[in-house]
Amino acid sequence: MKCVITKPIIFLIFFQFVLVCNCSWLLAQTNQSDTINPEQVIPYGATIPEPKHISARATTESFEARIDPPNWWIGFKNKNVELLIHDKNIGSFKPNFFHSGVHVVKTQTVENANYLFVTLHISDSAQLGSFKLKFKNGNEQRAYNWKLEKRHTKENRNLGLSAADFIYLIMPDRFANGDTTNDSYSDMKQVGIDRRKMFFRHGGDLKGIQNNIDYVKNLGVSALWLNPVQENNQVSASYHGYAVTDWYKIDRRLGTLTDYKNLVNTLHNQKMKMVMDVIPNHSGNENYFIKDLPEKNWIHQLDSFRHPNYRDQVLSDPYVAASDLELNQNAWFDKTMPDMNPEGNAHVAHYIIQNHLWWLEETGVDAFRIDSYFYNDMKFMSDWAKALRTEFPKLFLFGESTVESPLNLAYLSEKSPTNKKFDSHLQSNLDYPLYIATKDAFTNSPSWTGGIMKLWSTIGQDYIYKDASKNVIFLDNHDQPRFFSVINENINAYKSAITYLLTMRGIPQTYYGDELGFTGFTNPDGKVRQDMPGGWLNDKVSVFKPTERTLRQKEIYDFTANIAHWRMEKTFLQTGKLTHYIPEDGVYIYFREDKTGGAMIVLNGTDNVKTISLKRYNATLKNYTGFKDFISTEKYQNLDKIDIDKRGVRIFEMTR
Repeated sequence: MKCVITKPIIFLIFFQFVLVCNCSWLLAQTNQSDTINPEQVIPYGATIPEPKHISARATTESFEARIDPPNWWIGFKNKNVELLIHDKNIGSFKPNFFHSGVHVVKTQTVENANYLFVTLHISDSAQLGSFKLKFKNGNEQRAYNWKLEKRHTKENRNLGLSAADFIYLIMPDRFANGDTTNDSYSDMKQVGIDRRKMFFRHGGDLKGIQNNIDYVKNLGVSALWLNPVQENNQVSASYHGYAVTDWYKIDRRLGTLTDYKNLVNTLHNQKMKMVMDVIPNHSGNENYFIKDLPEKNWIHQLDSFRHPNYRDQVLSDPYVAASDLELNQNAWFDKTMPDMNPEGNAHVAHYIIQNHLWWLEETGVDAFRIDSYFYNDMKFMSDWAKALRTEFPKLFLFGESTVESPLNLAYLSEKSPTNKKFDSHLQSNLDYPLYIATKDAFTNSPSWTGGIMKLWSTIGQDYIYKDASKNVIFLDNHDQPRFFSVINENINAYKSAITYLLTMRGIPQTYYGDELGFTGFTNPDGKVRQDMPGGWLNDKVSVFKPTERTLRQKEIYDFTANIAHWRMEKTFLQTGKLTHYIPEDGVYIYFREDKTGGAMIVLNGTDNVKTISLKRYNATLKNYTGFKDFISTEKYQNLDKIDIDKRGVRIFEMTR
């Protein structure tokens, strides 16, 4: 059959080609089903491979040579750094370079001939600047650019966190799209953006966060925690960041390393801080060192895929079966997330520690949140934390430890009186036991052990911690249902919970959108990872503008901001002594006090209006001569009796 192509058809084809090349939404359609399925996980035509044993046989595919870390600094206490060099058959080469103040301690070859590990000793007098690392094999030579710099000396870097801080968690892909030119790259595994689908990329980026720092600062926030920003060049669900494919690169779709450092510097200049999310436990299966594995024990190999048993108790259980412990520590977190093996391979241990030292020095971030903490090799994590804190004494580390018992959470914190196996050197963890108690307190009716009593009894177990004031407390996060939904959108209960979050001991953390009353349950978790309205150019409404918020959004935002700024100003809400009373008739009262003043918080954990005599609390109240209702601003010389709405909160600032 003869095919005739007319000029109009040629023009139409060209026009469609231009649209596909320039419109990220249309570009996305080439990689997914054209049906609107919000829960579609995998782009059309893609597959998730079944995990299997990975060989350390050198790949025959072409790749770009690289050295990790790509640069280093003089002035570290540990003068040695181990370079990982990845290049075709580099294992047969020997170092052949000289640089003042730098000498080769040792070289090591491994199973895969595409790798060479070189340990350098770097003296404090080493010559600064760029130079060539040269290697020789017979007549063949190879050279790689490398750079030595002085460590940064600015004081507003690597500051750590304290109970004075208020953390705001952002999923970068879902917050705001400040640069549409980086939405998609044709050479990456997942192409395009599609905001209709919760597991696809939506286009949020670092520039979008940078553009809206005033929004979070006006809320009373002092620190940002971003879900991982490192490259996630995965086939599916790359938006959340937890399957890193290059440990030394910012994901291009979020921005550049310069963009990230500019954001950190902007925060520091505004007396705010940055928390980096790190994942020592696992890697994305598209990472170069997974696709071309250096050694077979670089990761925990599998006969068949197994999830962890998700039981934190196996770490502390004196009667634990070895197979249960092994499953917790060595199973893969997901089919696309091979489990790293730093305890069984010294090169892996060096790689992880050096990578995180690199990020700290390169960017100046103030804290690390450690993903999937208790699935890691615990002995290694102890060494890891000690190595980082030796070089960065102010660094703050807190782990994601989804445990139910304060006893088990304390076991994972530094200098735990119950842990005889290792010292984690971890100042803090996300306080999941208190989170569980919070859900109970603000949803259920009081009972002998439940409802508001659960909150009181959980706080009462703080004796088990070295310092409970360092625990990071929260109402929800990217893995948990939105708290406003948990409490059935009861505005009184929500204000009570927000008050508790910002006046209880610990470091409070909120999740983007909570300040606006975002809703959603984790069925699946994409439903709690919504876009911020106004973060995209074509959004009809912008919550970043006060005038465009709904009445409910304005009410919740303003309430949160008022308490957060109060907390920022009052040391008694940060580090003040906590005194709490056994809840009576479903009402929980606690005090925060220091020499500058105090606060009385009254939480009604029932569905009834209450009138409360304050005679029981005179031992504390008698020390104060003035009381101001924080919400109404009404002032009192003394307090004898107060009314409180069902599921409501009363807040009083006390002056001596």
